[in-house]
Amino acid sequence: MIVSEVMHKGVSTVQINDSIKKVAALMKREDIGAVPVYKNERPVGFVTDRDIVISCVAQGHPIDDPISHAMSREIVYIYEDDNITEAARLMRDNQISRLLVLDRGENPVGMLSLHDLAVGIPRNNINSEVMTDIKQ
Repeated sequence: MIVSEVMHKGVSTVQINDSIKKVAALMKREDIGAVPVYKNERPVGFVTDRDIVISCVAQGHPIDDPISHAMSREIVYIYEDDNITEAARLMRDNQISRLLVLDRGENPVGMLSLHDLAVGIPRNNINSEVMTDIKQ
């Protein structure tokens, strides 16, 4: 089974200088918990709603500060035609629960979450130990 069969199609992105408030409002409006951060049409980071709380709110950053205060500079991604077992391995190895999905032209085409894997994959198609090891 390949990633495109279970991923959420479409992806919202933000720019590195967008404000914390703007990104949080986007997350609320789109009912999403994570977005890739772009600079000059290239992904440079990733930010989750939890990152905003831990790195911005708890640290006292003004909501007009750039999202770069909260983002992780490492972005882990997978291609839409990769196998889902590779996605599970990436999540496990990086202890993350979401991946940006790119096409082979390096364009964002979706997001893949741990939930997508758990719901979209028949239990006999993926080792249950892998799923439990991903985000412990």
